[in-house]
Amino acid sequence: MICPNCDGVGWYVLRVPYGDPKWSVPQRCDCAAYQQQIAGRAARLGDELGSLKDKTFDSFKLDRPIAPTSWQGKPLSAEAQRIFMTDAHRRCEAWSVDPRGWLFIHGAFGAGKSHLAAAIANVQQSAGRVVRFVTINKLLDTLRSGINSGTSDSMLDDLIESDILILDELSTAQLAECVSDWRFGRIERLINERLTRPTIITSNLAIDDLALPGDVRAERVADRIAGASQIVWMPIASYRRIEREANA
Repeated sequence: MICPNCDGVGWYVLRVPYGDPKWSVPQRCDCAAYQQQIAGRAARLGDELGSLKDKTFDSFKLDRPIAPTSWQGKPLSAEAQRIFMTDAHRRCEAWSVDPRGWLFIHGAFGAGKSHLAAAIANVQQSAGRVVRFVTINKLLDTLRSGINSGTSDSMLDDLIESDILILDELSTAQLAECVSDWRFGRIERLINERLTRPTIITSNLAIDDLALPGDVRAERVADRIAGASQIVWMPIASYRRIEREANA
């Protein structure tokens, strides 16, 4: 049976007078046609949860062993790291129940940033929301390949329209890589149009370190991220390294 609202295309336009803010603005339909569209787009972009699909807040080991480490040249004891880790877990779990604004989760390699982001994704997917989890490298590669097939804009639209967007592993090098080509404009659009939608970014860097000195465009993007985000800091020694050393 063809949907009477969208005639099976997955989108429809409201019958409102010219000048209305919603005039000619496509509205997504809740019918099967729209669900097939977003499933197709997700398949082209790639479901990058992968091995993270089973990550939950309960499986995040708050009692895991922690090695002493340093952050920006300053030593951090295991006790201090555990305080940061427990606070990050608490704040991310609270956000997963009531996702508002942005989360910027940053810290050392192997600290558990992606685990917490994936746990949020799994909570929200279980609640029936459209969640997109994509690494920045995959996003940039997909945008590059999509320009030839004419699908980059539709993929970007899907990320913008998703209920929850998680951008994993943002770095200075990635912004610097694309700042001089058309992809940076797409990144700017994604950031700008997601400012009022629940969004998570994970990074090994603090926001102030995302832009190279003098890179005005990257600095502007970093500033917008900072203005929208609740900052979650995880200066914690790599658990993966501790596991490898224990199993060696």
